Amino acid sequence: MSNANVRLVYNLTAGTTDFYWQNAKKISAFYSGVGLNTGYIKGLSYSSWNYTIVSSNQAVITATGSGVPMMKQYFTLDQNDSFLVRAEVSGSNLKANWFGPVVVDTTGGVDIGITNDNRALVVPFDNDGFIRYNAMPMNSSTTGYEVAAFYDNTSRNGLIVGSVTHDTWKTGIYFAGANNKLTQMNVFGGATTPADVAPHGYLSGNLISSPTMFVGFGADWRVTLQNFANANTNFAPRLVWTNGVPFGWNSWGVIQANITYADAIAVSDFYFVNLMPHNFTNHGTVYINLDSYWDNLTAAQLQSFAAHCHVQGEKAGIYFTPFAWFNTPVNATNVFVEGTGNTYHYSDIVLRTSNGTIEASDGALALDPTHPGTKLRINYYINEFTNWGFDYVKADFLSHGSFEGVHYDPTVTTGIQAYNQGMQYTFNAINGRMFLSESIAPLFPYQYAHSRRISCDAETSLISNTEYEMNSVSYGWWLNNVYPFNDPDILVFGNGSTTNEAQSRLISGVVTGLMLGGDDLTVANGQNGATNLLTNAAIDSVARIGQTFTPVEGNSGSAAENIFIRQDTATNWCVAVFNYTSQSTNETVNLARAGLPAGSYLTTNLWDGTGLPVTNSFNVSLNAKQSKLFRLTYIPLPSPVVNHITLSGSKLIFSGTNGPANGSYAVLTSTNLFTSLTNWTKQATNTFDSNGFFNVTNTIAPNSPPLFYSIQLR
Repeated sequence: MSNANVRLVYNLTAGTTDFYWQNAKKISAFYSGVGLNTGYIKGLSYSSWNYTIVSSNQAVITATGSGVPMMKQYFTLDQNDSFLVRAEVSGSNLKANWFGPVVVDTTGGVDIGITNDNRALVVPFDNDGFIRYNAMPMNSSTTGYEVAAFYDNTSRNGLIVGSVTHDTWKTGIYFAGANNKLTQMNVFGGATTPADVAPHGYLSGNLISSPTMFVGFGADWRVTLQNFANANTNFAPRLVWTNGVPFGWNSWGVIQANITYADAIAVSDFYFVNLMPHNFTNHGTVYINLDSYWDNLTAAQLQSFAAHCHVQGEKAGIYFTPFAWFNTPVNATNVFVEGTGNTYHYSDIVLRTSNGTIEASDGALALDPTHPGTKLRINYYINEFTNWGFDYVKADFLSHGSFEGVHYDPTVTTGIQAYNQGMQYTFNAINGRMFLSESIAPLFPYQYAHSRRISCDAETSLISNTEYEMNSVSYGWWLNNVYPFNDPDILVFGNGSTTNEAQSRLISGVVTGLMLGGDDLTVANGQNGATNLLTNAAIDSVARIGQTFTPVEGNSGSAAENIFIRQDTATNWCVAVFNYTSQSTNETVNLARAGLPAGSYLTTNLWDGTGLPVTNSFNVSLNAKQSKLFRLTYIPLPSPVVNHITLSGSKLIFSGTNGPANGSYAVLTSTNLFTSLTNWTKQATNTFDSNGFFNVTNTIAPNSPPLFYSIQLR
């Protein structure tokens, strides 16, 4: 089975597959396996394998054997550098909670072919608990979630494996490496997360299917990882948003639990008077968002606040936890669920384990997304928000809805099935009336939200917060291919951090996506910080694009990378350079390594407008905790102009301006040709044509036809 750079060789006597990329073997002898309640079955355990060609790019392998359910493997080769694989088992009354379409347990079974700086990227399930991405050495062993990358950072050659379907299973990638190769790699559905207290739920029936897995290899692992993200959208299109990346404010930055109606109105007014007329706006508006503790305001005040924002051309935002309730199990038996009258107590809608234990995390009880009481609660709050006039909702602690447990809906047996049902219900309830921003949430599924916070809390400008958030950008930037925007969390500048730290936090927001300030704008310190940092026209113009930058390197382990790049037009790039340390440093940006074509560029520091021309690289001097953002504009070579042509013996010399070699463009030498010619003239124009040729004409004698010469200078 082959397509472009991909070739799969299936052994019909063993049940294993070899994966070749550009005729180099990358994975040896992988097979599929399923964990049934009766035991684990390897795809190697069958006695007969047959294949069927389904279409021009899909083949199905059917495995049969005595005492085991029939297994089918579906291989789809519709991309140049990757393939998709899914497995299913069929039989009578099957139950499975582990299904791996790609299982490798051969020494050196995964070999990327290069051993300069081999890495294994471990991706977290969600962004809770200040967890980090980790580009760890390949000679390690652990389990990541949803997708993994195995690559050589020096050459950037790399393998990407992960799930492109997220409706039923939580996907895990277990690996064990040695000698810069992998001896084990399981790409499987059935993972449990650090927050799960129950095992992954079982799927039951006569036919059970695994997740569909992406396996891809490429010359640049970053591109292949983005291709993985794009492959997801073929199964579930990402949500569309056409009104630009949100600029604005969120109350959780500094004011937090102390938010009042007067504070909210003061912030709206400050933005209207001091920030919106001075560049900090997008699509003509900003979002003034109330976070948790918005219920400090009365219903009348909330409606008045939203109306006040609208009068000033602003949007109003609010906060909601659809699957989490911050209270105690004791109170759950006494408190009725909003929107249900006296029908349900919270004790009715909480998620429980099989032994009846209420599940909780982060101080909040988990709610069952499939319970009718949970859905009525969602209806109640969404209707309140929209009736009050809110345009934006931040949905937090969504991961609670993905916990494994016993659900009200008997057809829902896994956490991700429940999460999809709850998110789809919430999405339908909003019905396009609000921008939906996910906060603490699984990476996948993605199709219900306009943005997702890329890291856990990072609402101060301390450099440690910036570095933590940028770790998620370093290895999760590609999520911008499935969510319209990545969210860096709230940008606070006037909370006692240094000027350099504040500037670094600003640049981290620009590099990531959303631009929501969070200073207390009722006091001078917060007002000054917001005014100084948010009104730089050049920096705001970069932020308005709303596209996350790409890391130049990928070998920082669990730390953040420090150089990021984004191409905005055919001739313009942006480069951000960070210093997360307490010491000054000098960083060199290699333009070729950053992906810029060879040539000359004008480099402009967007904070102060200073610039200089560069060619192959440029040096960035950074003070402690300082970062800088540059725009690089390609400088085309000027069109050469020939001002004079001379004949000197046997040499024909072109000279002029705007050309190489100090004005001497070309010297053509001939033993007999040029010395016999006279009357050289320029043809039509004294500039080179679009192909770089300069045309000259010579007349040998007054009545002789002219000779034409086209000369290209290189």
